[in-house]
Amino acid sequence: MLKIGFLTPYKHLPNFSKLVESKYKCLDLTKSLQKVDYIFAAPNYIKYKIDQNIIDSTGARAILTPSTGYNHIEKVDIPVYGIKGREVLKQITVTAEHALYLILSIVRQHKPIHQLSNLTLGILGYGRLGKILESIGKNIFKDIVVKDLDYQDKNFFLDTDILSINIDFTDENTKYIDAKFINKFDKNIFIVNTARGEVVNENDILNMLGSKVNGYATDVVTGEHSSRPALLKTIFHPNLIVTNHIGGTALEAQELAYSEVLQFIYD
Repeated sequence: MLKIGFLTPYKHLPNFSKLVESKYKCLDLTKSLQKVDYIFAAPNYIKYKIDQNIIDSTGARAILTPSTGYNHIEKVDIPVYGIKGREVLKQITVTAEHALYLILSIVRQHKPIHQLSNLTLGILGYGRLGKILESIGKNIFKDIVVKDLDYQDKNFFLDTDILSINIDFTDENTKYIDAKFINKFDKNIFIVNTARGEVVNENDILNMLGSKVNGYATDVVTGEHSSRPALLKTIFHPNLIVTNHIGGTALEAQELAYSEVLQFIYD
């Protein structure tokens, strides 16, 4: 029987637990590293990166991750299988819902409070999540404008009141949203990040809080898979909200994503 080593809890998912335990021997690698065929790890739960030392210690042939981003994994010499581009993502809306929660929270936390029907939402990254957020928000905001790699609404920088970051984390996108980018907007803006912490320059945003940046609400921080993420050492700021990378952790979404990634297992 193939062995899967978990660096991620899964017992809270009854359907997935039944499925995976009926087919494979499941081992808890958080207690001790053991020889396994596959490592299973979601970015939401581990506080360190999976590196080559872990691969060598376990002898794993591949890493399974129920996520679209891989910043919890160092460069390793085995395949990494995730759910980016998979059909199942059409059924998973929870991260876009969390973006809306952060928008509602940061706008209400700021003084004075504004009503969303008077504000324009700017969506940076018009892929799956950007389009879901647009669909959710079309009857909430005054207007919605978008910017993607190959398209930009002409009024994106002119009209945006709330910037939602929905781009992939790549080498090219590292610290993409910095002071220079933020200063392109005509208005002072709120920024909401459900992408990855590494796509923004956190120091620039913090320095601009209360001036060009009305508020920053994020579900992700730079270096979250390390012992001391820099943003979490920030003193309390009334216009800053940080959630603990919970955007994709709704039970229904996890059941779908966790089960989907098992499709990559081969004997």
